[in-house]
Amino acid sequence: MSDSGGESSNIDELTVGVFAPYTGAFAPWGESVTTGSVLAKQDLEEEFDISIELREYDTETDPSTALERVRRAVTSDGIDFAHGGISSAVCTSMGSWASDNGVSYIAQGASDTITGSECAEHMFSVYQSNTMMAGAAVPRMVQEADSWYILYSDYVWGQTANEVISARLEENGATVVGSDATPFPGDDYTQYINNVQNSDAEAVALLIPGLDARLAIEQMMNTGLHEELALMVHQFEDLVAWGLGKEAASAVDVGPAGWVSAVDTGEEFKQRVVDEGGTDPFARHYMSYTSLDQQVRAVMRAGSTAAADITAELEGHQIESTVADLQPGTLKWRACDHNLIQPTHVVSGLEPDEMQDEPWKQWFGIDETIPGGDLARSCEETGCQL
Repeated sequence: MSDSGGESSNIDELTVGVFAPYTGAFAPWGESVTTGSVLAKQDLEEEFDISIELREYDTETDPSTALERVRRAVTSDGIDFAHGGISSAVCTSMGSWASDNGVSYIAQGASDTITGSECAEHMFSVYQSNTMMAGAAVPRMVQEADSWYILYSDYVWGQTANEVISARLEENGATVVGSDATPFPGDDYTQYINNVQNSDAEAVALLIPGLDARLAIEQMMNTGLHEELALMVHQFEDLVAWGLGKEAASAVDVGPAGWVSAVDTGEEFKQRVVDEGGTDPFARHYMSYTSLDQQVRAVMRAGSTAAADITAELEGHQIESTVADLQPGTLKWRACDHNLIQPTHVVSGLEPDEMQDEPWKQWFGIDETIPGGDLARSCEETGCQL
């Protein structure tokens, strides 16, 4: 199926809800959602000769706030469809309501629940699931160390990540010597770091997102623990390290990632991110670009903004548009759970003198890229009833 629009499509205007955490625990991530959306808008308007209005809504990284705003966006502002979210709890709250009310929504959360038992008819997930991330990371983790201590954020994303990573580690012969659920958002990880120090662990896995991951790494480095133990950062995103510096980046031994600037494709896209957003490219720029690109192309193929028609166009669709030039390998929207099955990258920090700062930051090297089809749960395992 081609990614181009249908010849008879009469769509010439679209209004899109862009939902991002412009305030709250993920605030530094918000503008990347905007930038990725703007770049996709530019390309789509040129290709299809249509007008796309982007309406931005601040989720504040709060499920209740996000729910109120998606309701307003649909019932008062008249958006045609939506994407974004970042936090898995936020994504589930918005996506369930949007789907129930006949609005297409693409989530940017990674919790298995989004494409699991809480999946929804018109909700899709552009981010690799926790299971896919764990499947990529665990083989590298067991090479680094035999015994692990896990610190995970105590909400749906961290909880599901802890479950799958703990199980995979033990299946692969490693031991989980301890784990702590940490508050999200949190402001002090001292007691949890002390627990790691007092254990027999050879390595620590941080299943902590956003600015909380930055804080946890900073406090760990203050103790010198990063020099003693191997470090894994789950669903790693470069922005975490940029606020800490090159020494912190070089301490990351294993980091499963959805997209990084080290991929050897999409050089023009990376430069456009810098020019448009004034920041360095990382995963959320790619995820946002892909979300808008794919929904608009589905609309143009269907000649309709109805959620059922967009869903029908996305289910089972293999991406052949400009998105395929940004991510190596095969990218396909799986019909059974609406997850975008795509490669997952395993990265590690480069030595500081090997890190690139211009034309954009590239502090991590890709150690391995695993096809998404080798990592995803079977449809039966998801618990999704689509």
